[in-house]
Order: sequence, then structure tokens, then C-alpha cells
Amino acid sequence: MNEKIEKIKNDIETFLKDTMDHQNKHIDYILYDPDNDNTFVLASDNYGEAIEFTPFTKEYDGGYLEVPEWDYNFDYYIYNYLEEGKRIGYMTDEVHYSIWNSIHELYPEDIEYKDGVQAYLQYCADNGITKEYLDKKTGFDTPDVMQYFEGLAINDTMKYKGYIIEADDLNLDNPKENLIHIYENEQDYDKKEEIETVSLNTIGLKQNVRDYIDEFYIDKTVIESEKAYFTFVLGYDLLNDMLSKSSTPENDVSYDFCDMIAGEFLKSEEYKNEKYSSYEMLESWVNDNKDFIREQHSLFIGETIDRDTTRMLDGGMYVIDLGYRNKQPVALIEKTMQDNSKEYIIAFNYKITDKKIDWAYGYYYNENISKAKQDFNKVLSGGNLANTFDKNKNDKER
Repeated sequence: MNEKIEKIKNDIETFLKDTMDHQNKHIDYILYDPDNDNTFVLASDNYGEAIEFTPFTKEYDGGYLEVPEWDYNFDYYIYNYLEEGKRIGYMTDEVHYSIWNSIHELYPEDIEYKDGVQAYLQYCADNGITKEYLDKKTGFDTPDVMQYFEGLAINDTMKYKGYIIEADDLNLDNPKENLIHIYENEQDYDKKEEIETVSLNTIGLKQNVRDYIDEFYIDKTVIESEKAYFTFVLGYDLLNDMLSKSSTPENDVSYDFCDMIAGEFLKSEEYKNEKYSSYEMLESWVNDNKDFIREQHSLFIGETIDRDTTRMLDGGMYVIDLGYRNKQPVALIEKTMQDNSKEYIIAFNYKITDKKIDWAYGYYYNENISKAKQDFNKVLSGGNLANTFDKNKNDKER
């Protein structure tokens, strides 16, 4: 409760205590307008009598207006105000309990100001007003109405189309909106590395998030579904003849390996080709990359690669060793130069096709084979060579 609300509460409580007709009354709630700090206060007793203090009652005797019991309802006196943008500054647990029962009985068909109900439930979510809390405070069995809540509490998260969405504080420039952080995946969420932060309307926040993701983001669930399909096709069809060795070939080609190869296909130009079916393009890509796939499979299952066919390559290339760093293929290469001197290279994301080796980028060691082997072992252990020396990414060697 902020200082202004607390002062108003104390002033009205003093007035009630000092006024003979209202000594049995207590404050039920205080609403306030964040734009001008006007307050709306209701005080009542246990016998159906209530009075209201608002900006419009200041000219009445005593500064208040009597509220007939037959006239009072939460829809007009609370939800209406909340829908207009007013906020709860103070409310008793007994009023919360009554509101929850009212929502349980009337929402949504018999309530006019439904956005006001959502604003109220947002307040409950942000301030720990739960069924368990009210049960403990009132001693009654409170109906749980949070099932109707369409928003997100501050710091709560939701998942939609593969993304992680986290609700943050209200936008100081627009208090009717919450700041929303969007993360690529669980790992990025744990590291708090968001894709972007946007400001969306607080009321109906979950649907507002869905609408925003639908408009501006790709559906990752579709890509994951396609990847699962490609993994299945690879494991039970396209890779069996190439890699199987037993009477139960589906046991030879593991799901994890097929999943990895499916990920490689998703990066390819063939995957982006919409002129043919995805199956046809996958089949074409597999046929064009058989040597690469066989090599990756041998490394994946820990087999020794046939050095007779992979060590001596065209262009004076000799493959000393092969391995992986976090599923990234790496090769240690000896290159014979025109003057018969040697150059040693650690090649990342390499491919061997028709006795030619190609790679995305490499680290070049001149004749320092000792340093090259040391760094190669470091890479296989998951290490990074960024500080070894400048790496050459300009031209691919063949």
C-alpha cells in the first residue's frame, strides 16, 4: 500500500470512528486512478449499510454517498472501475472471498464488465491472492476462479509454438501494458538471453502473446514436426541400406544419429527447394552426401574409419585424424605444398567427397605439427581455439 492510499485509509477510518452513525463501518476496499490519484472507497457494516467516498461525493454532506443494498454489485462498483483503468489500492480478504464466489456464480455470462474481471484476476495473480490464501484467511472453502484468468502474473512464463514467454513489470510509459520477454528455447531462458522485449496489453495477455507470435514469428513446432518426420524417414528407410549391418536394421541406425543428420538436412539448400516434395529432396540430399553420412556414422558409433579411402586425398591432402566437437565434425590435415613443405590444418565442418576435402573454416599451423595436435585434442575435449591465433575463413582449401 503506497503512502497516499495509506493516508486516505487512515483519514476515513478516523472519520468513521468519530461519526456516531458510522462507527460500526469499516473500509472494504480502496480503488485509485493512476492518472490523477483520485480514490474510490467503500465502507460498510455487517447489516447491509454502505457508504462510498469518491471524487463525486465530496460536495455531499460528510463527503460521502449512501449506497442502497439493493443497488450494490461488484460488476458496476468494482469491475466497471477496473475496466476503466483504475486499480486496487486496498481490499479486505472478506471482499476478495465474496468476489471469488460472485465470479464463480456469474462469470462470464452474467457479468457485463468482463475486462474488469480480468483486471481483478491480474491483481490477484500479481499479489498472491489464491484459493489457498483465501481458505486460510477466511476458514471457508473458496471456489477457485483462476481458471478464468486469461493473463500472466509478473515473472510467470508460458510456452507457445516452441518459444518461452515471460511476463515482466508494467510498462512505465504505458501502465495498461506489460513488458514481455521472448526466448528462443529453455536454454536461452535459463541464461536470460531473450530474442526481444515487447510491450503488450495486460488484459488478456496470454491471447495477446499468441497473436503477436502468430504475426511475427515462425512456428517452431512445425519445424520440429518436420525434423521428427525426416528423422523417422532416415532411420526406417533412406539410411538402412547404407548403414545397416544386421537383420534388424532399425537397431543399427540410432534415433540420435538420424536426428543429427535430419538437422544437417534442415540447413541445406535442398530443404529450401519447394519445387519438389520434402521426401524427394531428402532422398536427393542423402544420395549426394553418402560419403559424408557414412563418415559421420562411423565417428558417431566410435568405429575406426577406413583410412585407405579417407587418408590420402587429392590436392596433396592427408587426413591425420578425425573427430567431433559437440556434434561438429573436425579434421586434422597435413597438406603438402608445391615446395614439398608441410602445412597442418584443423578443419571444422569438413566434408569428404570424391577424394576431395572441403571445410567451412580452419586454423593453420604452418609446419608446427606439435601445436596442431595439441589444439586438435583440445577441440575434441570441447575446447575453443578463438585465442590461439587469427583463424583464416577466407578461402576453402581443396
